[in-house]
Amino acid sequence: MQKNDVGKDRYRAMIEALAEGVLLVSRKHRIVLANKSAEEMLSWAAPLEGKDISAIFESASFSEALDSVFKEKRRRKLKLTSYHGFTGDDAIIRGKGREKHYKSCITSLDEKYAVITITDVTRIERLAIVRQDFVSNVSHELKTPLTAISGFSETLLDDGLSRDEIKGFARIIRKNSAHMQRIISDLLLLTSLDRSEIAPAMAVTTDTRILSEVRSYTQYKAETKDIEVEYESQGKSVLCNESLIVQAIINLVVNAISYSPEKTRVTVKARTRGSQMEFIVADHGSGIAEEDLSRIFERFYRVDKARSRESGGTGLGLSIVRHIAIIHDGTIKVESKLSEGSVFTLSIPLS
Repeated sequence: MQKNDVGKDRYRAMIEALAEGVLLVSRKHRIVLANKSAEEMLSWAAPLEGKDISAIFESASFSEALDSVFKEKRRRKLKLTSYHGFTGDDAIIRGKGREKHYKSCITSLDEKYAVITITDVTRIERLAIVRQDFVSNVSHELKTPLTAISGFSETLLDDGLSRDEIKGFARIIRKNSAHMQRIISDLLLLTSLDRSEIAPAMAVTTDTRILSEVRSYTQYKAETKDIEVEYESQGKSVLCNESLIVQAIINLVVNAISYSPEKTRVTVKARTRGSQMEFIVADHGSGIAEEDLSRIFERFYRVDKARSRESGGTGLGLSIVRHIAIIHDGTIKVESKLSEGSVFTLSIPLS
């Protein structure tokens, strides 16, 4: 084997080892070399080598950028969106949250070739969207009670109010203040759960003890709606952070009560399945539409916004349940049909 061949093989191995996608493209827009990362990012099962760049990137702006690099000898940076065989705006429309986002850099190598590097920034882009949505949602959720507090406190300054009117407005202010406190408490809990570097203390407890705690915290709410909540446990031991698991099940039970008609039944069961302990909360309430099932664990996502706020919900309960499940290396699943009810199953390892 010639020395030059050894060098080429080494360079090719280096390019294949890169996490970034790398394309070597001729002045005539033909792909001369492509590493596996590029093929995976662009969802191409067949080799990219030999393809015209326009077959990969349908946007005319990409071909124009490539031409300008050869002409001006200047580096160009672009943003790309891909979904299967589609790119650009079409990929965004077709992907609807499943599309991939990339940063691309085109650099002239010489008179004949240019190097295109592609970096996957999908996670960064989605985190930016989540952050924007989060700020918007927090602002919206706090604005409603703040508006009520501000409006009724100004009304209280009116000297012509009767004692009963003053008490009524004060109750409204107190109710909205309590709602804001619940939102802030849930946000603080989510923040602490997000800090994955802090491991919650684990200890051995039993499913009976956990459900007993849940019952004591939710009994009053069940009684106010005349809903019967049945608890069933096996007395099995489990290693977990008891307070967090209790909080997660409380959130599920409170949701079940809130979305169930009066004089119906909610069942809460604990059972072991293999190496897992399952906490199952089932109701006969309004149920959840199929299109909402994949989003109900998002922060502030509400299936029925008006009803959620009426019941005093913060829109963070199921997101908290999901985080608690993750911390315990567990899962949270839901099965639901409209007008038939929902079944939530929280599974965590026994040890």
